[in-house]
Amino acid sequence: MVLKSLDHHVNRDLKLTIHPATAEDTKATSTILVQSFYDFPNFANWIYPFLQFTINEDLRYRLRSQSPLYRCFVAKLALPNNQIQVPESDSRIVVVGTIEIALRSSFLWSTTPQYPYISNLAVAPDFRRLGIGHQLLTQCEQTALDWGYQETRLHVLDSNDAAKQLYCNNGYQIAQVEANWGNLWFDYSPRLLLRKQIQTE
Repeated sequence: MVLKSLDHHVNRDLKLTIHPATAEDTKATSTILVQSFYDFPNFANWIYPFLQFTINEDLRYRLRSQSPLYRCFVAKLALPNNQIQVPESDSRIVVVGTIEIALRSSFLWSTTPQYPYISNLAVAPDFRRLGIGHQLLTQCEQTALDWGYQETRLHVLDSNDAAKQLYCNNGYQIAQVEANWGNLWFDYSPRLLLRKQIQTE
């Protein structure tokens, strides 16, 4: 996929690719996740480094587990250096988005069949509204098909209008509205369980 450059002084396109995450990607990925999911008051800014460290270690643990029914993907862009003319070999490859998918049951004690569950979809703030979230979702849906499933599910807060619009535009529908009492800083916005039936070609 080719995205138009955000830098109007650089006359070239940005090339987006989706890859399975590696241990080398976890630092950039954890930064994007913290930027996307946490917004503390200024007096609590000291929390961010601890959150980033914890998320980084959790992600590294999941990657090391090498579960056959878990994937973390990253979106990478080839960005030119801050020059007008930059040879292709001098491009910098940067992580600008991430997403995870794994099998999950409805409840820990449930005997109902598992389903592919998408989580931690996040795009770096400077690269939003460029279709990167759509590409990451598409990758996870193809992964679900590869695993033999034709449905994916995910959660989104009802107050997150931008994310709801993204999922709606990509064919997700509300399956259930859930109370949300455990969110930080007293945001009790309900969680929406969304579901999508994946169309096979």
